[in-house]
This record gives sequence, structure tokens and C-alpha cells, in this order.
Amino acid sequence: MPTKQLTFLDASVLINAARGSEPARKMRAISVIGDPNREFVGSQYLKLEVLPIAVLYKKKKEVALYERYFSAVITWVDPVSLIVPAYDLACQYGLGAMDALHLMAAMTTGAEFVSAEKPTKPIYSAYASAVSIY
Repeated sequence: MPTKQLTFLDASVLINAARGSEPARKMRAISVIGDPNREFVGSQYLKLEVLPIAVLYKKKKEVALYERYFSAVITWVDPVSLIVPAYDLACQYGLGAMDALHLMAAMTTGAEFVSAEKPTKPIYSAYASAVSIY
């Protein structure tokens, strides 16, 4: 049996799948989430980024998509272990806090990092295994 691609999805992919306004990007996001050849890595930071607003405003379909995704995550990265190396990565590449934490989660597990951000963003310079569905 072939090995599945270990993947960390950026919040932008999940948000595009749930409520993206650009149809092609939304379909690419859904396709990545539903890809049977992938296994997903997650972190509590990712949950914190996407779920609270959807929960607060009772966006039931959005919450359901996120919860389905998080229930499929096979590897959860210890959030505390990410802070110091993410800070160093952020300083080196000019990353925002959440981008640095998400990238570090992908890096520590050797996962591909999939984002819906523009390919010109510094996350793609910071990690060779970062790809865009933009």
C-alpha cells in the first residue's frame, strides 16, 4: 500500500472550503480535504484560528466542516513545542505568528504545508514543502 502524503492545512484552506467566495479556489480546497491519499496533521492553534467565530455566530455548516476535518487528523502536534522554533522562523522570514506556528507544525512532522495564500507570501520561502492552491 502506498504511503499517504502527510499534510498540514493552513487555516486559509479550511476557510476557503467552508465559505470561500472564489469557486475554483473553494473546489481546490475541498479537493485537498477530501483527498484519500492524504493524512492530516493538526494543532490546537489551527482549531483556535478557525472554530471560535464559526461557533459564536452559529455557522452550523462551517462548524461541521471544521469538526469533520479535525476528527480526521491523525497527528496532533504539541502546541508548546512549537513556540520557540516558530518565533525563530518568524524572525528569519518575516512571518505572522499563526503562519509561523502552522509552518513549524508542518516542519516538525515533515508534512506538506498547503495554503490558499498568494504564492508571493513569505511562508513559501520559509518552507520548501509549502504549496499554494491560490
